[in-house]
Amino acid sequence: MSHPRYNIKWVGRCQYGTSDKIWGWFYYIDPTSTELVWNSPAYVFWAGRQKPLHFKKHMPLFGAMEKLTREKKDRKYTEIEVPSLLEIWPSFYQDLDNRFIFYMLVGD
Repeated sequence: MSHPRYNIKWVGRCQYGTSDKIWGWFYYIDPTSTELVWNSPAYVFWAGRQKPLHFKKHMPLFGAMEKLTREKKDRKYTEIEVPSLLEIWPSFYQDLDNRFIFYMLVGD
């Protein structure tokens, strides 16, 4: 299951004790942009379960996103597929839309 504005590249989940966290990254597909795709920033997102999403912009140069992903795996994040994410967080895309639009309006 995909979304026309978000190309989610990786999602991980970390569970221990009472902690249940999600971390991942995506490319935002702006339908009004004339920027080349290869020049687009990547956005990291994270949240605790039932908590608001947070974002950080990255320029995905020289394997930066792969390095961040490896670091999360080393911190016990287990990769999950988007359909699994939607099972545990059915309103994920709606929440992502609401929070990301606000993030973009406020600025980086």
